[in-house]
Amino acid sequence: MGYFQKDPPREDARPLGPGGRWLQAVTGHFCFVVCAGLLAGLSLVPGVLCVYGFISTGALVFVLGWILAGAAAGPVWAGVQRAAWELQFGHPCYLYRGLLRWTRENLRQGAALGVLGAGLWTLLLSPAILTLLGGAPMPVWLVVCLGLGALVLASAGSYAFYQAVRWELKLRAVLVNSLLLLFAAGGRTLLAGGLWLALLAGLLLWYPVVFPLCVVTGLPVLLSITAQAFYAPRVDALLAGQEDGEAE
Repeated sequence: MGYFQKDPPREDARPLGPGGRWLQAVTGHFCFVVCAGLLAGLSLVPGVLCVYGFISTGALVFVLGWILAGAAAGPVWAGVQRAAWELQFGHPCYLYRGLLRWTRENLRQGAALGVLGAGLWTLLLSPAILTLLGGAPMPVWLVVCLGLGALVLASAGSYAFYQAVRWELKLRAVLVNSLLLLFAAGGRTLLAGGLWLALLAGLLLWYPVVFPLCVVTGLPVLLSITAQAFYAPRVDALLAGQEDGEAE
């Protein structure tokens, strides 16, 4: 019954430490973790195909396709974030009754966050793409700005999807809270954002190796568990008063 609940089953329930979370996920839920990683990887296929299409042809229609492909990845990623939260408390997680159900429950808001996220990443990276296509080296200041922007987007995205699956908040409240949490969560923002930037950098530089590794090991789920270990206690404390879709 526990995995149907929005909150921990007992008031004194405590999540495991980071090492315990990984050990529990790998030893007790490895099949689920791998299936979740596979589903997350499959949801990215339309976007990846659009990226390769743009690189090969330069047609702007592929950019639009990449942004719209966020509608496929967003709900799945929301389901993965909910599964990561459930695993922290030892709740049983199942593919159909768990991950797929959470994905369906977050179709609309997950799709909206996915499209918005893809659009923002496109805007952020467009100066670098145009510079590289023009054959000019990127100046140091542009690299620094892109790095800071990527850290902000990765951290805000983590907070947004976490809120979407933890509380019944409207999209506007989720976005506003995510921006505020960038500052209110302090160093946890850097830790969580740094994890996802490391994964994105790996996918960008060593895609043939990192992507299969993500699928085979369920790495996105394990990183989600670790990221939530950094920021979830602080976010839960800050948003403890959020109920019934109301947000400040």
